[in-house]
Amino acid sequence: MTGRKHEPRRLLTVQEAAKLLHVSDDTVRRQIKEGALEAVRVRTTPTGRAQYRIPTAAIDRVLGNTALQLQEEADPFEPLRQAFAHLSDEEREDLIDQAVQWARERRPVEQVKRAPALSEEVLRERFAGNSLLEALRKDGQDEH
Repeated sequence: MTGRKHEPRRLLTVQEAAKLLHVSDDTVRRQIKEGALEAVRVRTTPTGRAQYRIPTAAIDRVLGNTALQLQEEADPFEPLRQAFAHLSDEEREDLIDQAVQWARERRPVEQVKRAPALSEEVLRERFAGNSLLEALRKDGQDEH
């Protein structure tokens, strides 16, 4: 026997594989049935649907990666924290202020196109036969 330590292969559910491949669950199942994606059938549900587990190595091959790095528990902000670790609080605040100002300067300014205002004459023509408007006018006149 060799002295190699046995490391269990990481197996993914259909949903996990679909998420990594950016496809639907049905696409992963279809790829499994077509033989394009290696999988192990673990059981059949009472409703007759097959349940599979997909080795990470199969996902690696599909993605063309040499190693799939699942960082489910990893903190995505850790590299940023390390980069900021040597700065003082004042330096951090200055850097954040500079970043905010840089982003504001590059934010596209949206020009809102507005239709020209309608004249009172046009409004009267448009709403001449509106019974609700007529009722409001009468109520307004009755109060005076």
